[in-house]
Amino acid sequence: MKKAIVDGVEISEGAVRFEYDRLVRFYKSHGFSDEALKDSASELEAKALDQAIGARLLLNRAVKLDVPVTAEELDAEVEKIIAQVGGLENYRAALSAQGLDENAFKREIEKGAKVNKLVAQVCSLIPDPTEDEIVAFFEANRNQWSDGGKKTIVDVHDDIRDLLRHEARGRGVDEFVAELRENAEIKFECD
Repeated sequence: MKKAIVDGVEISEGAVRFEYDRLVRFYKSHGFSDEALKDSASELEAKALDQAIGARLLLNRAVKLDVPVTAEELDAEVEKIIAQVGGLENYRAALSAQGLDENAFKREIEKGAKVNKLVAQVCSLIPDPTEDEIVAFFEANRNQWSDGGKKTIVDVHDDIRDLLRHEARGRGVDEFVAELRENAEIKFECD
């Protein structure tokens, strides 16, 4: 697998795996089959590495800009994580297993919150897909989205809208990341 070094910091395999798993979950949730994903594995791996590089660049920019995160926002993020892991006891056990104290973990969560706010700012002017775009997408991809004719556009409308919205915002973030790349030092190494 190809490795990337961004401004002197190596992108970890864990970061690439995280992005890959996120891509797979997203596409599965929007109707892509396991077979289609398997056929696209090499493209997904390349996209995951690219997204991990972009995530590093966004983090660097958010930290540089010192995007503000309030204590309430940080606490809300921590509460979400506590709920996701099944409660406070599991949260503390997970921190302990990773060798993290709560303050160090909160600093990491704060970085993520800064990136999320920066991305939200970048995406704030990107319009939602129109009804015409949603219908055209369904017509062009009817076989994939109709489940053999069992589903109509009404059944999958919101999923298609979400996919098109995600793709449009992704393009907006990609354009922003491309600007960040122009000023970054990125090196690639092969295993």
